[in-house]
Amino acid sequence: MKFKSHRLIHFVSVLVTILIASLVIAQDLQDKDQQEISRDSLLTIARAIIDSDRACTFITVDESGNPQARIMSVFQPEENMVIWLGTSTNSRKVKQIKNNPNVMVFYFDTKGRSYVSIAGQARIVNDPGKKAHYWRNGWTRYYPDPEKDYILIEVTPERMEICSYKYKLFWDSNGQPAFIEF
Repeated sequence: MKFKSHRLIHFVSVLVTILIASLVIAQDLQDKDQQEISRDSLLTIARAIIDSDRACTFITVDESGNPQARIMSVFQPEENMVIWLGTSTNSRKVKQIKNNPNVMVFYFDTKGRSYVSIAGQARIVNDPGKKAHYWRNGWTRYYPDPEKDYILIEVTPERMEICSYKYKLFWDSNGQPAFIEF
């Protein structure tokens, strides 16, 4: 009986070792697959996720150093992933950006269980041509005099992170999602 019990223990320990090794190899393969995705492919996936969202979460830092998040309407990012947002000239976010330009724009695709977060530097822009370009019909109820009441926020990206079940982009073994540095 001792012999069979000993063999069973040995068999289970070999089986557990094989299982652990398989998990490590699978994680390594996943990490390698993620590392092999080109910058252009990551940008294409990020744009698809952004296109699926009608709004984004815009996060600024207040005077006390605390993050402040709000939902905002989205415009498509420019080719270089510069993001434009419209807001009121007297909004808290304008004051917060003037005090601390570090911001984050977060897009979430619920159906694809995917997100894109873009950290960058924001600046306030009061250019009439840009304001006309980044304007939506129906906004006059929010900005009765767009020349005075409406202003733009330009976000220049520094780092973009992408995580997606739909596109099979997961975290690496260190918990790091796919990312691009700008």
